[in-house]
Amino acid sequence: MNTNQHLLTPTMNCDSIRSCRFRSACIVVALLLWMISSDALGQEKISPEQLQFFEAKIRPVLVDKCYSCHSAKAGDVKGGLLLDSREGIRRGGDSGAAVVPGNLQASLLISAIRYANDDLKMPPKDDGGKLPDSVIGDFETWVRMGAPDPRDGASKVVTRYDTSQARKWWSLQRLESVTGPSTTIATQFAKWPQSDIDRFVAAQWERTKLSPVADAEPLVLLRRLRFDLTGLPPSDQECEDFLNRWSSSGDRESLLKETVDRLLDSREYAERWGRHWLDVARYAESSGKDANLVYPHAWRYRDYVIDSFDKDKPFDQFVREQIAGDLLPAKMDSQRAEQLIATAFLAIGEIPINERNPKQFAVDLADDQIAAVAQAFLGQTVACARCHDHRFDPISQRDYTALAGIFLSTETKYGTPGAVGGRNRAGLVDLPAQAGLPVVASGLNAAEIQQKQQKLERLQQQQRSARAQRANGGKPTDGLSDFDVVRISTQVSQLEFELSFVNEDGSAKALAMGVSDRPNSAPQARRPGPGRPMPGGRPSGAGPARPMPPDGPRQPGGPKQQPGEPMAGSPAGRRMQSSGFEAIADSPLFLRGSIENVGEAVPRGVPGLLGTGTDLLIRQGSGRLELANALVSAENTLTSRVIVNRVWHWLFGRGLVESVDNFGTTGAQPTHPELLDYLAARFVRNGWSIKQLIREITLSRVYRLSSNYDETCFAADPDNTMLWRHNSRRLEAEEIRDGIMTASGRLNRQPQPGSLIGRAGDGPIGGERFQAVTLQQIEGANNNFRSIYLPATRSLTPAVLFAFDPPDTSATDGARDATNVPSQALFMLNSDFVAEQSQALADIVLKAYPAATPLASFKERLRFVFRRILNRDPSETESMAAETLVKATGNSRAAWTSVVRGLFGSAEFRFLD
Repeated sequence: MNTNQHLLTPTMNCDSIRSCRFRSACIVVALLLWMISSDALGQEKISPEQLQFFEAKIRPVLVDKCYSCHSAKAGDVKGGLLLDSREGIRRGGDSGAAVVPGNLQASLLISAIRYANDDLKMPPKDDGGKLPDSVIGDFETWVRMGAPDPRDGASKVVTRYDTSQARKWWSLQRLESVTGPSTTIATQFAKWPQSDIDRFVAAQWERTKLSPVADAEPLVLLRRLRFDLTGLPPSDQECEDFLNRWSSSGDRESLLKETVDRLLDSREYAERWGRHWLDVARYAESSGKDANLVYPHAWRYRDYVIDSFDKDKPFDQFVREQIAGDLLPAKMDSQRAEQLIATAFLAIGEIPINERNPKQFAVDLADDQIAAVAQAFLGQTVACARCHDHRFDPISQRDYTALAGIFLSTETKYGTPGAVGGRNRAGLVDLPAQAGLPVVASGLNAAEIQQKQQKLERLQQQQRSARAQRANGGKPTDGLSDFDVVRISTQVSQLEFELSFVNEDGSAKALAMGVSDRPNSAPQARRPGPGRPMPGGRPSGAGPARPMPPDGPRQPGGPKQQPGEPMAGSPAGRRMQSSGFEAIADSPLFLRGSIENVGEAVPRGVPGLLGTGTDLLIRQGSGRLELANALVSAENTLTSRVIVNRVWHWLFGRGLVESVDNFGTTGAQPTHPELLDYLAARFVRNGWSIKQLIREITLSRVYRLSSNYDETCFAADPDNTMLWRHNSRRLEAEEIRDGIMTASGRLNRQPQPGSLIGRAGDGPIGGERFQAVTLQQIEGANNNFRSIYLPATRSLTPAVLFAFDPPDTSATDGARDATNVPSQALFMLNSDFVAEQSQALADIVLKAYPAATPLASFKERLRFVFRRILNRDPSETESMAAETLVKATGNSRAAWTSVVRGLFGSAEFRFLD
């Protein structure tokens, strides 16, 4: 009887019969080949048993299920993966090795046929779906035995993205010191430039057959400078003085220099440009995601950024402090505190507090930090290499993993009590007491401490009892449901958290968000013993409770809880798994980005393309300090270019590289590459001074061009890439609100310390339990301070800013959207805020120009409100229209409120020429 006769059932089709015959023939031929010479099988020598297993169990399935898409004969090889040779199956495709002999976990083929990954299921459902369990078992056995494979010969090379071309991309080339434009300036523009910047721009006009428009009018230029440098409009007196000096003085250059220097020296400048950087840093006062917990201490980072711009802190130092401030030396407590606060850059991101898997949480947190550092400072989308080599830029998954090791070796202190059961809670950074920093959080009196401690001890006792009864599958007798156990754990976490952030006398500690290096080795768990202190307190009967340290509550009888490690215990009474990243260590390479598919460990390091030009391996510590230094090294090709381009964008409305957050191959090329390199090199030589860079740009003649339309130039260059005129831009949300309040006289320029969120304390936004601040409080927030001091939570924006495209806080946002939509006009018409401010300005003008007769002071009043709001005098047509309105309503308060509101609602107010 034929050994395969039992397979030839009447229900089998012709293809199945052919497959069986093919399989039998293959086995016979293969065995004959083995008998003749094992050398005929190439370098891979396998036993007859292994050969028979492959030919009987593996090859037929590959032929039947895989070759149509993954063989040399396939027209379009899917995923760059070839499975028709030993070399191809082991080399793998775009996602990595399909088979790693002896390693099931690292073999993507096994993960695919198991349907273990939603993004990788083979064969797909359209081609028959998941293989039978017995067949999957055969492949697992084959890989365990070393994946013996007789298929010799070179595999077809599948065309992949050529990284050698990407390495030639302009932003990765050495920054050359440029002294002047390579193109000669045409005779007709020879006298136009007043600075080196102007010469670079003018050199392009001859080539593109463009000509610059006229210079801006003096009050237009003053308004532009005022909003660009301070985010506020000029005052009436400022306009009058500037116009008088402009008209009478023969030295307008000195007037402009004095004006620019005065504005750069103001606190208003620091608040305006600090807001720009907060956009880049994805600043927010809550975690976002589904469990949106507030960050009551985020405001310290906001103030750090403002202070840094105020002091014109060198940008290279600014970079170092935000990445590794805790690792830098400090001469005094105030400097130490400042550097610790700076590291909140890494802690204020959007964090998935509700993530149940602590390992996944740690990896996702590191991914946010990698993305923020790479885009903010380098303009690179490194996070695209999390699951596979970057599709477009020369950044491999190994490069990404080398960076991941740095941040997985970093303890992130974002300061929340965690999600349900205290899951993913984290402490804060304790700031030096002698630094003299303000504290806005409320403390606790002795009675409150005692009450909370007693409640905590009672709940901890219930928690320990519940865990003991449920240990090892025991049946509970306490009458508590699983929900009750989780509720108790959540309350314990909240109370521990509250007690940890006050001093022994109950006063609130000076704390901040930030980071620090993890220990060199993971803390060892300790067994609870008699008299051992519980979280937030002392042994029972040992007297008043001593609050916990702010860098994290201790688990019962154990070491400090690490970020990403949930509160111990689950409804089943078992400890939840740790993240596995409790100490400084290299990160494994996660195949296809899945934490379930763990490959080899990749040494921590800084890829050469992102730093000093050569790969930098980390020998000790997390590596954050080495990373920070690499970002601002003389060999770095990106950091100075990126920040210079950001500054240009914030002043012109468009960068020399339009894609300000992406300097990779999918981003734009510079319109003026020589000018960009000239400014970047000069920026470094000038001590990385942002103020000096802004001063140089704003004093150029190209900056002071009018925004007038020119038909010929527009036809040739509609996007104004050659800078033949100044770009008109819509004011940002904060500028609109602050401009309205400045005009109404209601803006308070001396903010109180902290923020609404900081004073409210911890809790979820919109939750029913432990809620510290409500949705209504955030949405309706409208103090009289500058908009930068309004609450800045994720998923919810104060209504006064919402209509005008506030920043996206989920990621780096170096170039905000700037829409012009009907909802904005409707806001100006219907908003109570605009109505109140309009009435306030109307009261000012009526008081400043009292009238004996109804229209006696009309012209003075109209001129006053026009200068307050639009920084110019009204035209004759505008005066006639306003007079008609005022006459119709009797020159009343309501009439002037309507005039003011009409000006606030005009496009001219919302746009800057």
